[in-house]
Amino acid sequence: MAADPPGPGLGLGPGRGQENFNLGIYYQQQYQAAFNAALAAGEVKPLVIPWSFVGSFFLPLVYLVIPHTNRPWLYRMRWAVAAAVVYLNVRLMQTTSAGNEAVAYTTGLVAVWGTIWALRLLIFTRPQWEAARVEWRPRLGGKGLAGGKKKATVMTPPDESVAAALPHHEYFWQPFPATAPLLTRLGWTADLLTASRGAGWNFAIPSIPHPPPPSKRLEGGEPVRLDLIPLTSRAGTARSPTYASFLRSRLVEFTLAYLTIDLLTTTIRRDPYFVLGPDYASQGYALPALYADILPCPGYTVPVLRNVAALAGIIAGLHLYYSVLQLAIVFPLRGVFGVRAELWQHPALFGGFVPSVLDRGLAGFWGGWWHQTFRAGFVAPASWVLRGHSHGHHHHAKVKGEGGKRDSKILQSVVELLLAFSLSGILHAAGSHTSVPRTTRPWTPVTFFLLQAVGIILQTAASALFSRRIQHTGRKIPQWLRRTTNLLLILLYLHLTAYNLIDDMSRAGIWLFEPVPVSPLRMMGLGQPGDAGVWWRWGGGEYGLRLYSGVSWWDGGVRL
Repeated sequence: MAADPPGPGLGLGPGRGQENFNLGIYYQQQYQAAFNAALAAGEVKPLVIPWSFVGSFFLPLVYLVIPHTNRPWLYRMRWAVAAAVVYLNVRLMQTTSAGNEAVAYTTGLVAVWGTIWALRLLIFTRPQWEAARVEWRPRLGGKGLAGGKKKATVMTPPDESVAAALPHHEYFWQPFPATAPLLTRLGWTADLLTASRGAGWNFAIPSIPHPPPPSKRLEGGEPVRLDLIPLTSRAGTARSPTYASFLRSRLVEFTLAYLTIDLLTTTIRRDPYFVLGPDYASQGYALPALYADILPCPGYTVPVLRNVAALAGIIAGLHLYYSVLQLAIVFPLRGVFGVRAELWQHPALFGGFVPSVLDRGLAGFWGGWWHQTFRAGFVAPASWVLRGHSHGHHHHAKVKGEGGKRDSKILQSVVELLLAFSLSGILHAAGSHTSVPRTTRPWTPVTFFLLQAVGIILQTAASALFSRRIQHTGRKIPQWLRRTTNLLLILLYLHLTAYNLIDDMSRAGIWLFEPVPVSPLRMMGLGQPGDAGVWWRWGGGEYGLRLYSGVSWWDGGVRL
């Protein structure tokens, strides 16, 4: 969905160019009015539960819940289901948006991520043969697994939640329960469809703490070695051993994220860049006088300040919603989620800064420190293609020798990297496409993420070459120098490339969204004209859930 934002020739009414004019509020109202007009004319649909999620969730759920390991004809039907998923989600992108800036952007993310994840489960992997999750069941008279046929494993509980469950429950790997009742299969499959990081599954991503996977034969009932879950993964992602430490860390994350977001939403909209994107000057707007008065060399310092503010906003937004989700599952919804609510299944969202960023550079920034929510989906297509390629060239690999194998492995890593970052770019481009403003440029997020892949390849190659030359001299690079160099290179490279993503997010109106309902700073009278003192930020009808009837019954539901 797209709409033309009002330009200089349309007139902004009283206050244009005056200090009492709130540019952000004006354009937010224009975008909402454009969406509502298109909705009334039948040109666009809102994001609605359940119909907007049929392709991403409900259709794969219905197919995957039916056993097909012994039904070859049904397994071949996965291609038709995959085609239907692609079609439905393409239609979602073509027809759906929202007056709420974040929901409009999220519509594209839902369509593309839902497609990527569904294709991973339908085409790129075989979950009914390969996937298994951690489950628990009541102990049988204290005899342990299999009613005493196997010796019970004496296990040191990895955290407080497991310690409370061990006297009454035993943990085992549960493959697809083909012979179980429908509700059991529904629970297993729904869990599979929502386990993007694989916590509690045998396909857990390597950057989070997880137990050793079961044997490849996936015999039902194999015990889980929860005592072997590390407190911190190699990427530095930590888990909480006690409820108190978990609650404390998530509340700290939530509070810092909340205050950061409130500060940013109160201040950055004074800059027309965060309202209209980089083309604000062509629409007759100038930099705030504050920039010229305070910042030295505005041509250099203003882009740095904008990048820092945007990065802080993205990180704070991720922490805000993820901490709320984890707190809700672990505490009030514990009885609903069962073993899925245990502490070890909810590690931190981000990895360790030192082991990932300072020690590994740009590769560690994206592959260890940055949130890995979409990692399993992004790498699945390349892994599938390369797995088939390696099977077809097994004999040839033996002939090539060690050097050829090494070159082949490097090539495979490059292909996997480029494809994964391409998918990440397409994901964010979809959010740009479903936003209301017509000024978005969906190809620029793709450019940003491809440049990250190029940067990783270049830094890895340069580091390997430099290390080999240093080794020949018998010297060793000091740790402080290596870490400082990595940090400076990351900051410089991100600064030089970030505009491809942040410019487009600004064009899409993302920074006009109000992530927090109550603004302490506005409550204190701060903010811009028109919103100072207005502390409740979720007014105006574009926030929260509401019923939507639609033209037909299949259009109705809960509108986001």
